[in-house]
Amino acid sequence: MKSLTARTLLYWSLGTMIVLLTYPVVIVLPLMASGLADPANVRLQGAATRSARAILADAVRRAPDGSKYIETTDALRDYATENPKFRYAAFDPERDEFIAGSSPALVAEFKGQLKTIETLTSMFHLASDPDPDSRGGIRAGNTPAGVLTLIVYGAEFRWSDLYTVTMENWGPVVFAVYLALFGLSSVIVHLVVKRGLEPLRKCAASLSQVDLDTLDQRLPTDNLPSEVAPFVAAVNAALARVDAGVARQQRFLANSAHELRTPVAILRTRIEKLGQAPVEDVKRELKRDLQRVQTLLEQLLVLAQIEEQASKQKAPYVDLGEVVMQAVADYSPIAVSHGRQLSYEAPPSPVTVRAYPWAIESVVMNLIGNAVREEPPGGAVVVRINADASVEVIDHGAGVAKSDREMIFEPFWRKDERKPGTGLGLAIARELIGKLQGRIWVEETSGGGATFKVSLPASA
Repeated sequence: MKSLTARTLLYWSLGTMIVLLTYPVVIVLPLMASGLADPANVRLQGAATRSARAILADAVRRAPDGSKYIETTDALRDYATENPKFRYAAFDPERDEFIAGSSPALVAEFKGQLKTIETLTSMFHLASDPDPDSRGGIRAGNTPAGVLTLIVYGAEFRWSDLYTVTMENWGPVVFAVYLALFGLSSVIVHLVVKRGLEPLRKCAASLSQVDLDTLDQRLPTDNLPSEVAPFVAAVNAALARVDAGVARQQRFLANSAHELRTPVAILRTRIEKLGQAPVEDVKRELKRDLQRVQTLLEQLLVLAQIEEQASKQKAPYVDLGEVVMQAVADYSPIAVSHGRQLSYEAPPSPVTVRAYPWAIESVVMNLIGNAVREEPPGGAVVVRINADASVEVIDHGAGVAKSDREMIFEPFWRKDERKPGTGLGLAIARELIGKLQGRIWVEETSGGGATFKVSLPASA
C-alpha cells in the first residue's frame, strides 16, 4: 500500500463502514434515550419495537390450505417471556382479517379500523393502558407468508435490539447507495490525489537533475499542498547547506593549493640559486620553507583524520583536564625558550567529554602557540579548565579587535602578512571543535589581551 491514492480509498472505505455500523449506537440511540430527536417521546421503545416486529415477521407461516397464522417460535416465546406486557398481531389486508395467533386484546382494539387505511408505519399508545410509557408500532412488512400489517405493543428495550437497528441501517437500499458513493468518491479521490501530487512530481524531476555542478538549484515551491510544503522547504534548506559546504570545501582546497604553490615556488627558486649564497644561509631558508610546507600539510591531515574517524565510530570519553594538561606540559619548554610562562588551572573535579584526544591537543596547542606569540616578554599565558567542560587560553597581548573576531577563524586569514603562519590554525580549530559538537570563540581579556574559549558538550 505505497500508493497514496490506494491508502486514501482504503481509509475512506473503512471509515464510512465504521460510521454506518456505529451510527445507530453512537448517535441514534443516545438521541432517542435523551428525547432530543424524539418528539413523540418514544425514546428507546422505538428500537425495541423494530426488534419485536422483526421477530414477529419471522414467526408468520402459511398453512397447506393457504391460510396464514403466527407460529409460537422459540424466539417469539423467549421474547414474550422477557416482556410480560408484550402483545402482537398480524393483519392480512388481502382478506381483511387478522391471522390466527394474534393477540385478542390488539385484535379488539384495531378490528374494523384497518379496512379503509393502509398503514405503512406508525407508533401508538393504547388509551386503555394505565402505563403512559408503553408504546406500540404498526407497519407493513414482508413475512414468509407475504406482506402483512404487523402490530406489536409493550416491547421493552434490550441491548440485543442494537443488532436489529444496525441491520436495518444496512438494508439493500443503504448498501446500494453506499456502493454508488464509494465509486464516485474513488474517482474524486484519485483525481484529487493525482492533481495534488503533481507539484511533488515536478520537484522530483528537478531533484533528479541536481549534482555537484548544480547545487545552487532549488525545488519549485509553487502550488505545493500545505502537507508537502514543509518537506520541500527542508529539502531546499538541505541543498543550501550542502551547497555552502561544498563551496567552503572548494575554497579551502583552492586556498590550500595556493598556499602550497607559494613555498614550492620559493623552494625551486632557492634550489636554482644554490651556490650563489652562503651555505648556512641557504640551509636556514630551506628549513624555514620546508617547515611552512610541513605545517600546512599537518593541519590538512588533522582535518582529514577527524573526518575519517567520525565516519567510523563515535569519539571516546576522555578526561579533558588530563588531555589539556599534557598539551601544556609539552609546550612549556617552547614557551620558556621564548621568555614566557605557561600557567595551568585544573578543574575542581574531573571533567569528562566525548572527543578525540589528538583533536583537543591540536586545538589547544594551536591556541597556546598563538597566545605565546602575543604575550609580552616575561608574561604568563593562562590555560584554565572549567567545570562546564570549557577551556580558556588567556594572553595579555594586543588582543583581537571586535571587527576581526569572526574573520580570524576564516581559512588563510592573516591581519599582518609579516607574522609567521599559514592562517589555517584557527580555521582548522573551529572545524575540529565543530565536528565534536562544540564551539570556539574569542573574548577580550580583563586588563587587555585575548581570551580564546572552547566549549565542549560534557558527558552525562
